Amino acid sequence: MPNAILRAGPDTQGRPVSCANDTSSSAWPWQYIKLVNISKVTHTGCEDSPIGNIPTTKHSDSNDSNVETATGNFSISRSATSNHGTTIDIGFEFVYQATQSFDIKITYNGSASGGPDIDSSSNIRFVDNKAGGSASGFPSLSGSITRTLPASVVPALYSAALSVGIGIEFPDDICTPSSGSANASATLGIEFL
Repeated sequence: MPNAILRAGPDTQGRPVSCANDTSSSAWPWQYIKLVNISKVTHTGCEDSPIGNIPTTKHSDSNDSNVETATGNFSISRSATSNHGTTIDIGFEFVYQATQSFDIKITYNGSASGGPDIDSSSNIRFVDNKAGGSASGFPSLSGSITRTLPASVVPALYSAALSVGIGIEFPDDICTPSSGSANASATLGIEFL
C-alpha cells in the first residue's frame, strides 16, 4: 500500500480528498462521490394538432449525488424501465493524494433490452478521465480496465462513468400508450489492487 499524505481537507471544489488507497483509517475515512441519474420517458397517448394526432409523453428524472465512505472496494448498480425511453447514468469520482502510485481496477457492465422497435440512437458508453478510457456498444457492454494512479502531493482527480440509454419507437396507433418496454441496467465498480 502506498504511503499516504495527510490530507488538509477538501480540494478547491469542495470534494473530499482521500489518502492513496488506504480505506482503513477511521480518523480520515476514504471518500468518493457517487453519481446516479435516471431519466424515463413514458408514452401517455396523443393529442390533437393542426397536422393530426401527435404522441404525448411524460418525463421523470431522478438525480442523486452523495459523498460516500469506502471501507474497501465499492460499486453501484441501478436498473430502470419505461414504455418509451430509459437512460441510466452512474459514476464515481474521487480526489486523492499519495507518495507512490497505486493501481485500481474499474469494472463496467451495461445492458439494454426492449421493443418491439428499438430507436437507432440507443447506446451504451463507458468513459473515464484517462487517455484511451472509453468504450461503447449496444445492446450490451462490459469490460474492465486497470489504471495506475500516479503519486501526487496535490489533490488529483479520477472519475469514471457508465451510461445506458434505450428508446423504442412509438406504436403505429400513437393514441394508445405503448405496451412495449425500454429496459436499462448499469453496474460500475472500483477495486483496489
